[in-house]
Amino acid sequence: MKTFLYGTTALVASGMMVSAALAADPISLKINGFYDAAFVLHDDDAPGTGDSSVKQDVEINVNGSTVLDSGVTVGVNIEFKEQIGGSALGNEEVFAYVEGGMGRTEIGSTDSAAFKMSYAAPYVTDAHGVDTPIFWHISRFSARTTTRIRMSGDANKVTYFTPRMSGFQLGASYTPSNDSNGAAGTLGLAPGAGLGFADPATGTGWTTAFGVRGDANGGIEDIFELGGSYVGEFSNIGIKLSAGYAWGDHEAFGLTAGGIGIASPIADDPEAWHLGANFTSMGWTLGGAYYGSDGMVAGAPGTLARDDRGEEAWNIGVTYATGPWQAGIAYMNSEQDGTLGAPGKNELRLVDVGAQYKLGPGVAISADLTFAQDRIPGAGTAIAPGEIDDKALALTLMLDF
Repeated sequence: MKTFLYGTTALVASGMMVSAALAADPISLKINGFYDAAFVLHDDDAPGTGDSSVKQDVEINVNGSTVLDSGVTVGVNIEFKEQIGGSALGNEEVFAYVEGGMGRTEIGSTDSAAFKMSYAAPYVTDAHGVDTPIFWHISRFSARTTTRIRMSGDANKVTYFTPRMSGFQLGASYTPSNDSNGAAGTLGLAPGAGLGFADPATGTGWTTAFGVRGDANGGIEDIFELGGSYVGEFSNIGIKLSAGYAWGDHEAFGLTAGGIGIASPIADDPEAWHLGANFTSMGWTLGGAYYGSDGMVAGAPGTLARDDRGEEAWNIGVTYATGPWQAGIAYMNSEQDGTLGAPGKNELRLVDVGAQYKLGPGVAISADLTFAQDRIPGAGTAIAPGEIDDKALALTLMLDF
């Protein structure tokens, strides 16, 4: 709470400085973003999956800033992302920021300080990797797909970052509610509450609810996410370290006919933690991360071996870059506790080997060979096998603008 209050104090102080000085020029907006397209040949054990696919992803950012006479920078960022099915673009993040000698304050829909300040296994190529890449190819995820903290996701929040001093920087975010419906596995994200947001019109789905706070849909409220990082150099080795911690309170899991809140099936309050590191020297980057959580994911009602399903995930990777070339390999292992009906742990394993070549400014091509295995303890069925293996070759065109 103390760190959050310090962040809001910085916001108020920045606002006072803004009111005391007029901008020399108004904010003028610019457009940038990326477009990625991949042709994928793959072999997936799940029934009904094809042996080839074409995938694309596009993101457009409209952003701008102005520097006030006082030296304070005020800006805005509006991010449009391709929605499910690729039929249209929709808002993903919208936030404003105030930045000056006291640090940076953000308000709006965006990732938390713990997420933005984290390091993990380096991307093999810009569109792939094993931790929050653009493209995934296996047909099922039974455990989380990132070592970064995403308890609040892109829900509306206030975030404060200190200035970086002697390589160290701290950050803190407060989110009133993530408006999560607790859906499992949607969009390839980790199952459970804390990774999606309800559509304000229907109360379901994974659309960010701008300005809407729902307190009776099984989400998490009063979320605090803390992050810290160090960036420096020792003996010509670049060092980047990160740590994060998050906690919150479970909202009611719906309402009875009489309007009484239904208690969350998870008794304990959610918490999550992260550690990450990257080391760089002579074109080589070695890095990895660890994540754990408690009280985030509920078990199946009536079959609980515990009232929540703990999570653990870790990854490691190495890349080498020289001139227009970059190549590397990365591995990730993610586990989630099972329930009484399925003892043991769900497990997701990922390997990515790839190479990328930059054809020119903002234009690159890559080839990635990925191996993935998803396992659910207990006997599976013909429709939902207990174990799914996927092997894929992805050829990707990446355009930045």
